[in-house]
Amino acid sequence: CVAACWLLNDWICQLNMAKMTLKRPATALLCLIVGLLVVQDVASFAPPALPPAVSSRTNNHHHHHSKVANPSTSTTTTLHATIPSWTYYSLAHVIGGTTGTPIVISGTKKGGWFDRIPKPKINPPNFVFGPVWTLLYSLMGVSVSRIIKASSPQSSFVLKLWYGHYALNLIWVPIFFGLKRFRLGFVISSLLVLTLGGILPLYHAIDPIAAYLQIPYLLWLSFATVLNYQFCVLNPANGIGVNEAMRQADLIKKEEESGGEYTDDMFQSDLKNLQRAAAEYAGL
Repeated sequence: CVAACWLLNDWICQLNMAKMTLKRPATALLCLIVGLLVVQDVASFAPPALPPAVSSRTNNHHHHHSKVANPSTSTTTTLHATIPSWTYYSLAHVIGGTTGTPIVISGTKKGGWFDRIPKPKINPPNFVFGPVWTLLYSLMGVSVSRIIKASSPQSSFVLKLWYGHYALNLIWVPIFFGLKRFRLGFVISSLLVLTLGGILPLYHAIDPIAAYLQIPYLLWLSFATVLNYQFCVLNPANGIGVNEAMRQADLIKKEEESGGEYTDDMFQSDLKNLQRAAAEYAGL
């Protein structure tokens, strides 16, 4: 349900590309809330209890007339709505994960610096990341809920490790898309893989299902680390630590300040892009 809500959110944002920076996280939160209300109504519905059957036609006849004569004795059914406890943990993880969404949108917008830098061939389309991370954050919440419910003596320690890992996860987006520090992002991504590899056995000792639910996250995290490394290779930093992403972001800023005038920096950038394209075409 949560993943479906994010897909709906992506579709809404595509209709509002010019104003999506603020609309996307707000729409995502709205979709999640609506989705959870739907889940609540479906999960908590219970059919009304039927009156006990009687074997005699006379009793049935008498029961019918007594209900008509005494309408005050008619039964009423109250539906008690309950939300699974893991829902709150999943929602909290998803909302935390969306804190970096404006930074990602700003960097990946059409014509932005992310469009101008060389990318690995295995880089997925931008629309893939939203649903994948929403699903993974939701599963994180389910696992945390199960660890808390287990009430194991080790639960408190394991949860502290997990919250540290989760905070490290949230730091990656501002580092990679905000500061454009690809190498530092690779270090953080590698640490995420290592720490998750240490947490999963502890999860398994408390609740095996909680550990199994994080296997998709481990696989995706491993893929993201390889992807991050390839970004580092394709966009190496120069002697003063400036990579291609930083250079393109600075060039875009100068273009905006120049009012569209074709400057020497733009010419050098176009020349470099042409040389890179020719080298790729020649197989060098």
